[in-house]
Amino acid sequence: MKKILSIFVFVSIFMIIAACNNTSNSGPAGESGNAEDVLDGEFITILTGGSSGVYYPLGGTLANIFQDLGANANSQSTAASTANATTLNQGNAEIGFSMGDAAQDAYEGVASATEIGAQENIRTLASLYPNYLQIVATESSGIKTVEDLAGKRVAVGAPASGTEISAQRVLEAYGMTYDDINADFLSFSEGVEGIQNGNIDAVVISSGLPNAGVLELQTTQDVVIVEIAEDIILGMQEDYPSFFPTTVPKDIYDMEEDVSTIGVNNVLLTHSEVSDDMAYAMAKAIFDNLDQLQNTHNAANDITLENALQNLPAPLHPGAAKYFEEQGITE
Repeated sequence: MKKILSIFVFVSIFMIIAACNNTSNSGPAGESGNAEDVLDGEFITILTGGSSGVYYPLGGTLANIFQDLGANANSQSTAASTANATTLNQGNAEIGFSMGDAAQDAYEGVASATEIGAQENIRTLASLYPNYLQIVATESSGIKTVEDLAGKRVAVGAPASGTEISAQRVLEAYGMTYDDINADFLSFSEGVEGIQNGNIDAVVISSGLPNAGVLELQTTQDVVIVEIAEDIILGMQEDYPSFFPTTVPKDIYDMEEDVSTIGVNNVLLTHSEVSDDMAYAMAKAIFDNLDQLQNTHNAANDITLENALQNLPAPLHPGAAKYFEEQGITE
């Protein structure tokens, strides 16, 4: 009996030690690196943007990545940045794309988000790739400068989108307002269609490069990208630190020279009610499958793990922070 009791005690101690070891290794996604265990069966709604922008195809690819890991994932076309932030703040989706300046406005409840108030529940999952502000017209329109937009019919972006916010700020920087133009609150695709139909003179687009709508327009008309001067952009940085000077390279749209314009980082947002495990698993799934995103659109080639924490517009979700910390990336 003593021998049997000794064996029983030994086995019990061994099982307790094993259990303790398993517990000590637990954490976001079990820290086992297996996002599938966390995402399996989870419902994930991904908020994107208009169908001609970069958010839309990237959102579809994200849905496929999450589905492959067992999640019930779907992507939704939206009015983009600010609309996505407010939807996430209400907990009505799990992840969404946004321009960095619009997301910062939304989190703080300032500038473009003054009326909706601070969206304090949003959290950043990762910084992605830069957007390029593209004011697009045709050569036949005679539009060559921002000042030339005066009196013209301009598609400024969907209401409350990051593009629409940027359009207002560019006009302001040049001493203009919507009163100086005939503003139409249209998405990228609607604006391009308006130019093709003769109802719109110029369209404001903020997206990665190249933009599908601009490429489509180029098939029938000679396209002009209006310059936003670097000194103007540097002046704007005082009020909008998310903006930075950049250029649209001439070979993107077969132009004669590079065009100076505004750059702003895009980010993926989530919200505070998403669990640490789930945020960890989503971040891991994204960067483990970065090649799929890069195969979806050229803009995703600028997404890197090393730059994932640059210029975050809202607090980093603790679960995502844990993933990046394990990768040696910190704010």
